[in-house]
Amino acid sequence: MQRLTHIAVVALCAGLGAQSVFGQPGEAMPGFAADEATAKFMEQLDTDGSGDVSLDEALAPQMERFGKTDTNGDKFITSDEAGAAFRSQVPPEMLEAMEERGMPDPGERFVQGLDQNQDGKVDEDEFMAPSKASFEAMDSNGDGKADKDEATAYFEELGAKMQKQIEQMRQQMPQPPAAAE
Repeated sequence: MQRLTHIAVVALCAGLGAQSVFGQPGEAMPGFAADEATAKFMEQLDTDGSGDVSLDEALAPQMERFGKTDTNGDKFITSDEAGAAFRSQVPPEMLEAMEERGMPDPGERFVQGLDQNQDGKVDEDEFMAPSKASFEAMDSNGDGKADKDEATAYFEELGAKMQKQIEQMRQQMPQPPAAAE
């Protein structure tokens, strides 16, 4: 779970740009608002218009993503398939920066992070596990549905956790030398 949270923070940093994410200490996390996240969540996933999201609705986009990433159709995602999917979605300059910094292959990291049975590939259940766990955490009353209030509370908590991790990362970054007078 720690690796998945780390991956989420890295993805967030990539999406917002490191400069804006690592703004001034104590700032609210730029670009993140729980109410906006909730609105997008409900808009995109409440496909039956019921006012809440079921687990099946929440997993549908993941099922589609699994199918697109599993390019050979064998019901498994390999590090090569995951790496190709990553490279197709990330700007070339980010890939270059990752290589220059000696960062591990994103496809290998993906498989290592999700491969629960350690067979070197990710099956559908392993792929869906983080989404199922997130949904279960969001569905605070356990009724099998996530409503607007539950989603907002979940996104507020997630934002707070991410902010804490960003603060920890900020503290680990080298500080610029103080300006001489």
